Amino acid sequence: MPYMQAVSFKQSFLSMINSITVDLNGQSMIQQNQLIDIYNHFRLLTSESWTSQNRWSTIGFYPDVAEAGGFANAYSKFAPATTTTNNSILNEGLTERLKYILDDTDPMLSGVATSSLSYLIYKTELSELYVSHLSTKTAGSSTSFPVLQYSVKAIIMFKDIHHLFEVMPISKSLNFKIQIFWNNSVATATHDATNWTSQSSQFRSYNGTLPLMLNNVSDGFNGATAGTLRASVYVGDTCYDTTQTAFAGVSTGGVGKQVELHVQAVQMLEDIENNYAQNHLRDVSYHDYY
Repeated sequence: MPYMQAVSFKQSFLSMINSITVDLNGQSMIQQNQLIDIYNHFRLLTSESWTSQNRWSTIGFYPDVAEAGGFANAYSKFAPATTTTNNSILNEGLTERLKYILDDTDPMLSGVATSSLSYLIYKTELSELYVSHLSTKTAGSSTSFPVLQYSVKAIIMFKDIHHLFEVMPISKSLNFKIQIFWNNSVATATHDATNWTSQSSQFRSYNGTLPLMLNNVSDGFNGATAGTLRASVYVGDTCYDTTQTAFAGVSTGGVGKQVELHVQAVQMLEDIENNYAQNHLRDVSYHDYY
């Protein structure tokens, strides 16, 4: 497939969130501000360290290396001279983020075609376990387009969305109203079988950012003829792009239909709870941005 590595998430799953509003017990705590994903990625890049790397695969994060924004004549077949290079040869972060999504037909041992992941676990089991995987892989023909459909279990931690959740202590009897506005979008990009030549993006309901990154595919698109790639990203198991739903092979993805909210609950002994409530009253200070 020429386009296996043509599209990936930018930086982390935080790129899916355009804005958020939070009311606490009827009082507005976080007002809607668009494009918070740009600031949140800055926070990740400046706060994460290699000691916290064990959570990166969970949140879909791995920093792009500096070479991804440079120029390279040596890799002219991957990215032409005087053109920024962003590919799996120079961008280690891109390579690592692509590993978070499994393809059951990929060989697990280098050079051994019979060592595919499907011998260990079937695609149906990957879907039932909600593991991030390539759920649809249809080759193109003279009458149909090739289709790649990814089902990604995107876990986003509240502490990464806004500083308020990072400083909240153990609490009870709180009534939260949380609204999240997603960067559901569609991108089209044209290539001449060697380089990307043009790109356009569409957004649902409001202007946001495109969560997807277009990559220079190794080896000049692996011999693909010139054409146009169309990529979309949506929350849930359904593709809402009418153009793509008309393609042969597009189906319901192997993820849930809705977002799930997981909140940690702590049960205390009565005397410990009373002691905590009496001796741990505090003012919560947090950073907001406009």
